[in-house]
Amino acid sequence: MSFKPFLRPNKVLAALERGETPLGMQMYTHDPDLVEIVGYTGFDFVMLDMEHNRTNPETMVGLIRAAEVSGLTPLVRVGANDAFLIRSAVESGAQGVVVPHVKTVEEARAGMAASHYPPEGRCGICPAIRANGYAHNNWEEYMAAANRQVMFIPLLEDVEAIDNAEEIIGLLKPGRDAVGVGGADIANALLKEPGERVQWAHPYLREAQAKVKALCEDKGIPIMGMAFPTSDLAGVEVAKANGTKIVIFYPDSHIFYEACRKIMKDVRGEAAS
Repeated sequence: MSFKPFLRPNKVLAALERGETPLGMQMYTHDPDLVEIVGYTGFDFVMLDMEHNRTNPETMVGLIRAAEVSGLTPLVRVGANDAFLIRSAVESGAQGVVVPHVKTVEEARAGMAASHYPPEGRCGICPAIRANGYAHNNWEEYMAAANRQVMFIPLLEDVEAIDNAEEIIGLLKPGRDAVGVGGADIANALLKEPGERVQWAHPYLREAQAKVKALCEDKGIPIMGMAFPTSDLAGVEVAKANGTKIVIFYPDSHIFYEACRKIMKDVRGEAAS
């Protein structure tokens, strides 16, 4: 009997079905040891980030293996809404594809099609891939499982995306897909003058979040959001109040930075520069 890695449950979807909040870590570093630590400490998933760091497709595969061995569901944020990058993630074993800067329903449709196999999508086909256990004889079973469990998660990170949020969210499949709001990108996009400070609590951000929350509640689509502004229970509660159903902590490198800064402050009595 061939090994069937695609039969691993998607812990994000399973937790949501139980009415629970799945917890994950955004991973900027490339160390599989850190991915394993996240799994062994009880998190449900990791989001391996290929947009804001130097993770490449080859490195990503090793991090997915580390996630699987430590009991994590691996999601991958690809660097762009690109069919090749999305296919690389799916074929490597990602159980969710997070796509940045999806601004229109046409872009969402393209990303979703690249994330799933026929007849639901247009993901390129090769049975001898890692996600299928390098086998051929269970291809149809693998495609059906992937179409059920590989999440498509567009990030609405532009004013244009918020304008088109109803169409984008309406495209998503309840019980499988999710959506995220990129508040940092939107806040920076609202800058008008050189040297102007970013307004992280800009009124437009609250309006955008409220709009997406209402649409998602109506359509049955969960929001994936950051524990913010702090990576602790208080940050989780703020995220939940904004409608977040899938909580992600930001990111492993920043958490390590804050831990180091606290050590220096406690030991030397000074704040890190």
